[in-house]
Amino acid sequence: MLPGAFATLPPEAQTLLGAAGRIRRWDRGEVLFHPADPAETLYLLLSGAARLYRLGSGGREVTLEVHLPGALLGAAALNPVVPGHLNAAHSSAGQSPSGPTYGLYAEALDDTETLLLGREALARLWQGAPAIRAALTEQLTRQIDQLHGRLSGLVFLEVSQRLALTLLQLSGPPEGWTDGTFALRERVSHQDLAYLVGSTRETITKLLGDFRARGLLELGYRRIILTSRPGLEEAARTPLRD
Repeated sequence: MLPGAFATLPPEAQTLLGAAGRIRRWDRGEVLFHPADPAETLYLLLSGAARLYRLGSGGREVTLEVHLPGALLGAAALNPVVPGHLNAAHSSAGQSPSGPTYGLYAEALDDTETLLLGREALARLWQGAPAIRAALTEQLTRQIDQLHGRLSGLVFLEVSQRLALTLLQLSGPPEGWTDGTFALRERVSHQDLAYLVGSTRETITKLLGDFRARGLLELGYRRIILTSRPGLEEAARTPLRD
């Protein structure tokens, strides 16, 4: 079953979408695309995680977004396909004489699998598969809403609140917890969380230690077990105090 907004598609539509593209796998740390690459392919993230970033002054990496399964990467590829399409989630994508470029780096944060959809396939699906067109629109809308929420969080929430919210988002709905606990994917790192939260690895390491001392989670090597959903929900509402 496909993730994200595509999970609710009828089986025949999911089969049609899968047949329209090709699957590719990426190792942790591999770059899916570069800023100057022509935006000719849309990436549907099937598993793993990926971050979008730019290089700032002095070569400093600035993470703009982190995406999980179900997300669409390289939405600039829709520009020639969708009439009047405004790539609001990635409006910084550049233009080249031959068309739009991605304008960003995309890096696999884990072993990652994507479904690659070229422009011609996208055009056929957009015109001939209303259910898939609706799912694409819904997923892009979700990502724009998430981006707006992340930007608001960077302005109005403390780092501890953003970390608690991120841990809750990664854990999914309450029914996914077992005996009151939830183990995050094994390869999640403090740096991964720093990307998601918009902070530094050092700050996240300190806050995770504080969360552990308050009984909100347990820590192991590349393993975080959440132990108190109510406690994390309270930490998301109220900044952590020493």
